[in-house]
Amino acid sequence: MRHWMFRCNDVSQKESQSLDASLPFHHRMAVRMHLLMCRYCARFRRQLIMLRKVSRHMDDEPSIDETTATLSNETKERIKKALRAKP
Repeated sequence: MRHWMFRCNDVSQKESQSLDASLPFHHRMAVRMHLLMCRYCARFRRQLIMLRKVSRHMDDEPSIDETTATLSNETKERIKKALRAKP
């Protein structure tokens, strides 16, 4: 790690850490400076934010019960027939 500038590897690590806890001021500033210059790290940050939002929504949605996810016997037979009919 350079004096005031982080490399991409450092930035990805700091961004991941920032999801759990606040970074020190000088680390936040160094990350921001890097993000202004590196589109790949900026993309990585956007992806982390998106994943965080999606994972929060996943907790809110009810899970699918296995009994509601099963197919009826009639439907299973239709699928089997359709698969056998394919060349």
